[in-house]
Amino acid sequence: MTTATLDPTTLAPTEHEAAATAARDLDAILPAKPRPASRVTLSHAAEPGHLIEVPAQAVALLVTILDEMARGNAVTVLPTQMEVTTQQAANLLNVSRPHVVKLLEEKKIPSRRVGNRRRIRLSDLIAFKRRDEGARQKIVDELAHEAQELGIY
Repeated sequence: MTTATLDPTTLAPTEHEAAATAARDLDAILPAKPRPASRVTLSHAAEPGHLIEVPAQAVALLVTILDEMARGNAVTVLPTQMEVTTQQAANLLNVSRPHVVKLLEEKKIPSRRVGNRRRIRLSDLIAFKRRDEGARQKIVDELAHEAQELGIY
C-alpha cells in the first residue's frame, strides 16, 4: 500500500505560483476527455531528447493535485482498493465511529469482517460520501427554492 501526503502549507509563495502555473500548462496539453489509452509525451528542459510517455489520466490527476497545492490544500493519494477501519472511515466522513458502524449494519456501506473487526473498501466509502453529499445538496437546493418562493432571504 502506498500513501503519499503532500502538505503545501509548507511551500513558499513562489512554489504555490509554480504549482498553479504547472497546473494550467499541463491542463492546456490534455485532451478534453482523456481516454484510458491516450498518452501525453513530456520532456525535460535539460534533456530535450529524453521523452517520457505518461498516461493522460495520470496527467489529469497531477493537474488536480497541483491545483490543490496552489490553493494551499494538503493532498493525500490513496489506492481505491485500500481498506480502512471504522475509525478511519469515521474520520473521512467526519462522523462518529458508532455512526459508521450503524451505517454498516444498515448495509448503506458495504464492508467485510476480519475476525471481529470490520473493513471498508475506500472506493465504497468514497461512493457513499458522494451519494450522501449529493442528497444533502438536493435538500439544500429545495430549501433555498422554498425560501425564495416564500420571500425569505
